[in-house]
Amino acid sequence: MSYRRTPWHEVIAGLGKPPKFLQALMITLAVGCFADAVEPLRSWVGVLRLDPALWESGHTWRLVTYGLFGFGGISAWVLVQLVLVYWLVQQMYVWLGKRTPATLLSGIAVAGLIAAAAQALSNAVDGPACDWAPFWLMQGQAVVVALGLGVFAAKNRHSTLSSSGFVFGLPIPTRYLLPIHLLLTLGGALSTGDLGGFLGILTATTWGWRAATRRPRHLEPLN
Repeated sequence: MSYRRTPWHEVIAGLGKPPKFLQALMITLAVGCFADAVEPLRSWVGVLRLDPALWESGHTWRLVTYGLFGFGGISAWVLVQLVLVYWLVQQMYVWLGKRTPATLLSGIAVAGLIAAAAQALSNAVDGPACDWAPFWLMQGQAVVVALGLGVFAAKNRHSTLSSSGFVFGLPIPTRYLLPIHLLLTLGGALSTGDLGGFLGILTATTWGWRAATRRPRHLEPLN
């Protein structure tokens, strides 16, 4: 027996009323994207981004705020990312329930910490650096999408993606989403030197996968 789902229809026509956390997240992501598109607001939103000021000036709040405020201005690609965030986080609530906000916030923070530590070390030894836009691969909605894809792929790893425009209708196993996503991210890192951003996306994806496959405590066998 097989069935076909239409994610875009689900987003538009009814996954139910989004939880308050998701509503707030969509607002802050949209605010960040809008601020990036308006010159006077860029400096304001800039203090929320992940960048070397984290370890050079002790701006620890950046470890969380970089993933809560959108990045990239206003474009068709940003719109697609925001729709993906909405759909993926809604699905996370189905699979993870009340653990969803904690999973997202902790994943954002851990990914930011790993990325920042790796980039600081790289800078110290004159390794790869992305001077024009540090950590651009993982800013804002990008890290949330990575977390959501990790959960989605883990929960659907025995299914396939088919009749979907972005894969040209090919029956691609869902578990291949993560390697494809990471390969594309690696390409961006190699072309720009954003080592920290790549490692951040890798960490976020792994965090999402682990959250979706972790056995709930009440189901863990007793020793």
